[in-house]
Amino acid sequence: MPADRASMSPAIQAIFDHRYDHFDREEIPKRDESFYEAFQEHPEEKKILQFAWGFHRALEKKKIWIGEEDLLAGFSYRYTYEATMPIRMGADFDPKYRPSSSGLYHQEADDAIQALRLDPAGKEGKMLHCFADGVTNWVYKHWESGHILPGYERLLYRGFGGLQAEGQAALATAAGDEVDTIRALLICNEAATKYIKRYEELAKTRMAEAKPEHRAALSRMAAALHQIASGPARTFFEAVQLLWLTHEMLFVESYPASFSFGRIDQYLYPYYAADVAAGRMTKQEAGDIVDALWIKFGTTLHTYQNITLGGYDEEKGKTACNDVTLLALESSRKFAFEQPQVCFRYHSDLPEEVWKACLDLLETGTGFPAFFGDKICAENKMRLGIPREDARNFGLIGCVEMGIPGKEYGKTEVLRINWASPLERMLQCATPQGPSFPLQEEKDISSITSFDRWLDWYRQELLFTSRIAVDSINLLDQALVDCYPTPFLSVLMEGCYAKGKDVTAGGTIYNQTGISACGMANVVDSLMAIKTLVFDRKEYTLEEMAAACAADFDGQEELLQKIRQQCPHFGNDEDEVDELMAQLIAWYADFVDQLENPRGGKYQLGLYSVEDHAYMGQHTGALPDGKRAGEALANGLSPVQGRDHKGPTAVIDSVVKTDLRPAANGMVLDLKFSPSFLEKPTHRHAIKAMLDTYFALGGVELQMNIVDRDTLLDAQAHPERHEDLVVRVSGFSALFVTLMKTTQDEIIARTEYGDL
Repeated sequence: MPADRASMSPAIQAIFDHRYDHFDREEIPKRDESFYEAFQEHPEEKKILQFAWGFHRALEKKKIWIGEEDLLAGFSYRYTYEATMPIRMGADFDPKYRPSSSGLYHQEADDAIQALRLDPAGKEGKMLHCFADGVTNWVYKHWESGHILPGYERLLYRGFGGLQAEGQAALATAAGDEVDTIRALLICNEAATKYIKRYEELAKTRMAEAKPEHRAALSRMAAALHQIASGPARTFFEAVQLLWLTHEMLFVESYPASFSFGRIDQYLYPYYAADVAAGRMTKQEAGDIVDALWIKFGTTLHTYQNITLGGYDEEKGKTACNDVTLLALESSRKFAFEQPQVCFRYHSDLPEEVWKACLDLLETGTGFPAFFGDKICAENKMRLGIPREDARNFGLIGCVEMGIPGKEYGKTEVLRINWASPLERMLQCATPQGPSFPLQEEKDISSITSFDRWLDWYRQELLFTSRIAVDSINLLDQALVDCYPTPFLSVLMEGCYAKGKDVTAGGTIYNQTGISACGMANVVDSLMAIKTLVFDRKEYTLEEMAAACAADFDGQEELLQKIRQQCPHFGNDEDEVDELMAQLIAWYADFVDQLENPRGGKYQLGLYSVEDHAYMGQHTGALPDGKRAGEALANGLSPVQGRDHKGPTAVIDSVVKTDLRPAANGMVLDLKFSPSFLEKPTHRHAIKAMLDTYFALGGVELQMNIVDRDTLLDAQAHPERHEDLVVRVSGFSALFVTLMKTTQDEIIARTEYGDL
């Protein structure tokens, strides 16, 4: 989708036109080099101090850049990240496209075994490597880095100088390991101040060399950088400048996975309002600042930066939307970038101009904004014991995960379970090669004579599979601070200085662990196919169903037709299959509710899949729901692609039969509409009525793809024609042509609605 250039000011047009000019691929390996140099120079220091010195060195050596036309300082480019996480990436790649990467999960297991002094041949050592095998083969997804709401708001109000004073006060009374941790945080704190001062000096140099028409902007930039190097933000411009440079520095410490901004319109608004009231800034000037920030977001590719807009102010009894909300929605509409991800806290009492701005953005086809129930999301966080005041301030992370800004280390993407894998392995018991990953109990499936016994076995194996993962994650969690600490992130999180603990060691206020599910609709549809065709109608045996799946349904067209046309499918408002989904999720939520992590927190359930439904589907064979080997699993809590045929309201009716209150780690429901759908005023009203009903019935999240099948097929065949086409995947949006074919096929296969 091309940018709406007509609405750009000349200053923004110039930034937009030059946004890709300064990618420097020679910089890609330099960040790791800095960390390894620091490790070698401080061999006897604790790991957290080594990482702090690595961060300090990397910021000293990092290339910085200010273009003559820039309004905001800051230069982001992609890195390799072997130093902080066991992830291997190439030393050179085109930043415009996704770099290939591989997780070194067995290395991570060995690191944890060494840090925790475990016996590699003992029960826990073997389990960690079993888990690593499962991650490698997509029985699980495991990812440690990012996925957090740093304390940006806290930083804006206090500045790096204020945080450093907090650290110095904590150091004065610290003892034992606390001393080294606080020292490491202070090293990072000081490094951040020095980095901003580097930019101040560069801005002054650029100002002296610049054309007259650019000097005022560069002068403002230099003055702002001087202030925010250690002081708090005082103006809207200073706040945005400090926000971006801090965000950029976080990318130097860790893999840039979903560092998100929380309620950006709420904490920037006081600066905006004060500047406008004092005559220091006009709304148009504020719009240019937001546009400049959005271009920074948009050129920092594949990082899933999430902003949260909207909400309802319970104390005032009115919407929390404001001018910054509208400016952010307008910038997203104007550029139609894949970044930032835009999440909107929805309530029924929306001002008309805000709702129109949401619809206008939706029409771009980017999948933004995704809508979240303002009330239920806060209540889901309160189920974890988070006080109402903090829960009501939730923001969205990465895709759809709720988090408390600056106070919660939720590890939202640390674990995802492939629900279809235990079912596939149960059927593999009937094959000569047997299960591809351990089962708790291998059975002769011909001995199972009732659906209830089959369902009980599935539950047993799903819990067994999950328990291996949870126990492994808890061990990896204990080792994390000794292997991959994040002292700069800890500077920004409330509690870390005071406790003398890195955020990975439980230093902040709330410490959760995410456990998300994938492929739920495939499992439920498969179970219903087995119940219908094997146990109710007795047309096939379990062995025959297993053989058909093992053969990828080759020569089984009649069986496939019966599965697809005669068996119930989730998403069509059919009680039997919908209630089975509700029962399975409620049962699994009870399991998750009992889990605790080593940082004194709880596990939280997620019902979303990012892009993992495609990766897991690639590594999952044919299933009794008719899925062919290698095809994607269902997206989030959405129906299996193309199996919903009664319209979007039937899908909603199916979803809300499940109690979604346990989904404190988020959920996804994706609906796909043709672009012509929103052209009718009645349809625009109908969308709002649908959202009102969905959230009133207990829905958590709803996102919409506004794109037609023909466009997607043409983009797949001719990517050069559609380089800017953005689509909604599962909780995030991405450039369609950068997605792997399995994901593209999955999006194409989704049911497309032309009416309600």
